[in-house]
Amino acid sequence: MNKKLTEIFKIISFYDDYRWELSHNYNLINFFKKDLQPDIKILTHWICYITDRQMPFQRIWDIGGFVFSELIYEFKKQKSLNLLNPEYENSFVIKENDKYAFISNSIVNNNNILIQYGDIFESGKVKFKSRFFPSDYLAILYTFVFLKDYGFSFSKFIKEVYCNHKDKNDFIKRILFSLYLLSYYEIGQPQSSDLSDFDANIKKANERKSRIKDILNNHDKFIKEYNMFLKDRVFRQKRAWCSLRDFLKSPEFRQYFELSLRNESLVDDDFKYFFSIETLTQLELPGDVWNNNSKFRNCILKDTAYEKSKKSLNKILREYFNDNYQDIIGYPEQFDITFDFVPRMCELNNCDLCPIYRISKEENNFNKICLKNKKMYCPVVLLSCNYKNNCKGSNNCKIV
Repeated sequence: MNKKLTEIFKIISFYDDYRWELSHNYNLINFFKKDLQPDIKILTHWICYITDRQMPFQRIWDIGGFVFSELIYEFKKQKSLNLLNPEYENSFVIKENDKYAFISNSIVNNNNILIQYGDIFESGKVKFKSRFFPSDYLAILYTFVFLKDYGFSFSKFIKEVYCNHKDKNDFIKRILFSLYLLSYYEIGQPQSSDLSDFDANIKKANERKSRIKDILNNHDKFIKEYNMFLKDRVFRQKRAWCSLRDFLKSPEFRQYFELSLRNESLVDDDFKYFFSIETLTQLELPGDVWNNNSKFRNCILKDTAYEKSKKSLNKILREYFNDNYQDIIGYPEQFDITFDFVPRMCELNNCDLCPIYRISKEENNFNKICLKNKKMYCPVVLLSCNYKNNCKGSNNCKIV
């Protein structure tokens, strides 16, 4: 069973291919208006992920996406940090009983998604309260303070980082590190009371910006900080990795990502590089409760050298991939399908229908759900992950 994980990589890759094939298989953002610039859309996506902690993801994309897309749209127009000043009349932050929330400027009239929520309106405006509001607020404020030097353009910053590191074989990890500096570096665990002095927070944000620019613009400092980041922190950047992954893999956001960077003068060769399989292998698996689920973990690591390992699964998969990449179909990040797979398969004890379980158990019922009919949905991915894609046929399937 020494090559068991190699076979599992191929199976996981099968699921991941289906996941990203069609947009109805992943989350879409409820933008406050349709005709937004691509840069606004990718920055909205990045900001939504800042708030993506211990909340229903649908609420973040539906409500947060609406509020943040309008916030960014107004930043582009007004160029004013006061849009995040709780004391400013037209601020996107409201204070209620010593607590804060984000709030839209526009009145909601015909947004069919938002009218499904009954507890989010304030005089016709939309409120969004993230689970960890104080730290999320500062991460967002610090992001905009930094991007002020780029005309509040997210893609202009990404383009600069890419051009500085595109000749490196780990350029995606370097971009991720730079994005971590942009939004997550030195945030800490603030309290609501820490948000009361906007001028003091702007001062802190500018001091932080100076420290970050010193890292980004000094090669030796960048390498020193980057190498420290790679030792462990790189595996704990779930939200940053998820967002960057979507820019490279989601049919919707990959399109916005490319258009925004083309507006910054990147060309065809740059995007062949960005979207190549060699680039995707650099993506790290965002560690979470699903891919570290004990049933899933114990199943895939049984009878391997990692069976008794205490390492997190994303570290194990990276180590195994680096040692065996020439024989592997797929790459570590694809194991993020566990977000959809584990609740429907492992938690419901559907082992007898699972292609992974079939590796070590010759007799199971997998063939009772694999119909090999290209005119119908693939029942394997439909059952396992709720992905609604047509069967590709035996000749084009990785796991039949």
